[in-house]
Amino acid sequence: MSFDPNDYVPVEPDFFAGPATEVAPKLIGCVVIFSDLRRAVDTGIIVVETEAYDETDMASHCHPAAAAQRRNRSSSMLLPHGHAYIHMDRGMPCLNLVCSAEGFGSAVLIRAGRPAIGIEAMAERRSSSPSSDRSIRARSPGYERKLCNGPCKVGEALGLYSLLDGASLFKPPFRLLRPIRPAASVLNGTRINISKDADRPWRWGHADHRSWLSSPFATAEAV
Repeated sequence: MSFDPNDYVPVEPDFFAGPATEVAPKLIGCVVIFSDLRRAVDTGIIVVETEAYDETDMASHCHPAAAAQRRNRSSSMLLPHGHAYIHMDRGMPCLNLVCSAEGFGSAVLIRAGRPAIGIEAMAERRSSSPSSDRSIRARSPGYERKLCNGPCKVGEALGLYSLLDGASLFKPPFRLLRPIRPAASVLNGTRINISKDADRPWRWGHADHRSWLSSPFATAEAV
């Protein structure tokens, strides 16, 4: 899945107007670009895996029954569609794209991506810690597949940080593109690594790029 800018067009704001369950599969194959103005470097991924969440969902950070601390920090999910909700997991940033109408908590978590722009910069970020993956530090064959195969890895590779929470997706430092020809086949199955409402089929993946996903789909249907 090479990245040719000629195969993409800018994402329109109304792209995110629908519920997260409609936006999540449409994001498969889209490109998320982040410009690190401090280092004058762009990094970008082709989205290959997403999960949907909304306030009716007990796994969502903005569900009424969620822990108060988490719920208070998820206010960006209530913003108008087209904003970023950055939540921290083990000290690392995860990227969520806010959907639906203002006041209704709804967002899509970017679970995995295929590096497309600034791969060396992403590898530097992912290998800066002594506990980071050895194959990334050594740039071993196939290390690219480990750069963004998880939501925390996506955030770290792109260079995201908590102050981006609530930022517009249509202004720097973000830029989003969608493919002129959408992904021909998208996998759909249940979400992973959650304990509540885990049976909801709110996870999607690129059927042609399974080796880049955060985890295989145990049971999935192509849609």
